[in-house]
Amino acid sequence: MSDSRDQSKVLVIDDEDIVRRSFCDSLEDLGYLVLNAKNGSQGLSIIASEQPDVILTDLRMPLMGGVEFLKQCQEAKFDIPIIVISGVGSMNDVVQAIHLGAFDFLTKPIRESSLLQATLERALNQVKLKRENENYQLHLERLVEHRTRALHESNQELAKHKDDLEQLVDERTQELRVVIDSLHEAQGQLIESAKMASLGRLVAGVSHELNTPLGICLTFITSLEDKVVKFEQDYFNAKINKDKFESFLASTRESSTIVLNYLNQACELVRNFKLISVDVSNDMKREFDLTDYFNSVVRSLSAEIHHHQVEITCLAKQKIIINSYPGIFSQILTNLILNSLTHAFSKESVAKITVTLDVADNHLIIKYIDNGKGMSEETKQQIFEPFFTTARGTGGSGLGMNIIYSLVVGNLSGSILCDSAIGKGTAFTIKLPELL
Repeated sequence: MSDSRDQSKVLVIDDEDIVRRSFCDSLEDLGYLVLNAKNGSQGLSIIASEQPDVILTDLRMPLMGGVEFLKQCQEAKFDIPIIVISGVGSMNDVVQAIHLGAFDFLTKPIRESSLLQATLERALNQVKLKRENENYQLHLERLVEHRTRALHESNQELAKHKDDLEQLVDERTQELRVVIDSLHEAQGQLIESAKMASLGRLVAGVSHELNTPLGICLTFITSLEDKVVKFEQDYFNAKINKDKFESFLASTRESSTIVLNYLNQACELVRNFKLISVDVSNDMKREFDLTDYFNSVVRSLSAEIHHHQVEITCLAKQKIIINSYPGIFSQILTNLILNSLTHAFSKESVAKITVTLDVADNHLIIKYIDNGKGMSEETKQQIFEPFFTTARGTGGSGLGMNIIYSLVVGNLSGSILCDSAIGKGTAFTIKLPELL
């Protein structure tokens, strides 16, 4: 096991001593440094002193339960992934926990340690990506500050030594070229980090969405197994009559139909996930139906969309088949939607997003419109600048719209325009060379 300073800290909060010790033992065996608390109040004290990397918490606990603990963490703006683990919470509890910022939800008992480890690794990867982006931003800001100060000093020197003007200009020009190259390289790395963060968010969303249909299937299969055992006992004890037999057939038929429907739903989720995840993680060019593909992207974000209660519609005046890079289109639409969810809507608003697709004058036109609160003229002018954000204190990195601009202009050789006003929503118009 590595030195504790190099280990990830995991805080386990559960009021049942046996359950808590079991989690702690399992996590220590996996190589994590484990902290524990009996309730949310103790957990808040440990967060203040130990600063864990990930938190596992039960929902139902005395003194301070999981829901109240999540509210306290949200108010304190703790930037720590919180995984809710409960065996008695209702679906309303789960929805409320996700609404309060929970990273994921797992159901007790967890029989496969690999599921717990995979969830923890996704949370830790998210923490790592956030820290890398923060470090990149700090590095670039310091670099720009340093170069600005150097140029200011150079200007003062130039005023004193006009004879050395040409040489100094050449030297500073070369230095600036090096800086610009470094900035371009850093921007490329940030785009790759954002791509992996998008894939991680997709994995988390799909895994959460799969919990519901698979959990229902497990419940009905277990119930059906009990009915089969009881029917078998009645059969061997000669207690089967016509009514019991017909009741057993009806119950079996109903259970199998429900299980089949929910398994088909789970299969559809997996198909969407496989399609989108492969496109996000590579740069393969292929032919695809853009409308169907955008609808698949929207379905892959169903957890985020349900969390914010927003209606998203994709419309096309005609069938649009293009030969391009689907992963780029997935990133563009995902970032636009997440940008709207983060900045555009209040809790009271009836949130709507409409995406329309059309082909005109040998160009592909994508219009993205939300009915959110809109933005000021000053914000609109800076929307595509790197590291510009109006949500710095709540997790905004200022990279989402800059990445969209880079993908549209740099990768697809197109253009993107923003039209917005306070109280009138926001519209983005993307114009691309025809890809039919």
